[in-house]
Amino acid sequence: MFENELGIIGTGTMGSALLRTIIKNNVIEKDKIIIYDKDHVVTDNIFKELGVKIAQNNSHLVQTSNYILLAVKPQIINFVLEEIGPNIKPENTIISIAAGVAIRHIEKYVSNDVGIIRIMTNTPLMVGAGASAITHNNKIRDGSIEFVKKIFNSGGVVVELDEEHLDTVTGLSGSGPAYFFIIIEALADGGVKMGLSRKVAIKLAAQTALGAAKLVLETGKHPGELKDMVCSPGGTTITALHELERAKLRSTLMRAVEVATEKSRALNES
Repeated sequence: MFENELGIIGTGTMGSALLRTIIKNNVIEKDKIIIYDKDHVVTDNIFKELGVKIAQNNSHLVQTSNYILLAVKPQIINFVLEEIGPNIKPENTIISIAAGVAIRHIEKYVSNDVGIIRIMTNTPLMVGAGASAITHNNKIRDGSIEFVKKIFNSGGVVVELDEEHLDTVTGLSGSGPAYFFIIIEALADGGVKMGLSRKVAIKLAAQTALGAAKLVLETGKHPGELKDMVCSPGGTTITALHELERAKLRSTLMRAVEVATEKSRALNES
């Protein structure tokens, strides 16, 4: 029925990362993908790199695509929805990765019969290590959830949750990479302070973070158990952990997730 399987509106950081992931993993043939972005320089460069089709405008993209991926910033999503709303048909499925934009908000602009899938993902998707949470309304067609999970599983891991939990996902894994970037930078700074070169310190700090994450995911052990395995009685690690506890690192990280969640909820209510 539709010329294209997927249309992507917005080819910024996340939109282009998803596009490259989809093509790299052969989830959808590139001649079945069409994109549009108001920055024509960006789309021209993507065309030269990947060879996907470029829509004349958002309405043209919607009219020719089965699935519509909204990869735009929350601040402009209303303008996009106003433009495409009249062209959305019940046969379409909308996929939104706009942070803090609830399904009920999108439903204001489209037919009551349109399936809507909301995803909260994060930037490590760019390197195949994303963490994504998926939710949807009750108008989803058969196979739609599996199709979208396939897309995001190709770039990391996916969990399915009730929408009420997506603001917390935003505060935890959506914003989470920034928390870890600061931790990696701070560990590297410590290494530099104690005599390592910047290049070596960053490499060791980043690999240590990667290794710790892989241990949690691949062993299935609780992080506390893995932490205890590193802490020898009277050793260097338990001494360092005492300093982290004194600085309230654990409490500060918990509070970071809390305030980011509250901010996401406020965006939903606005």
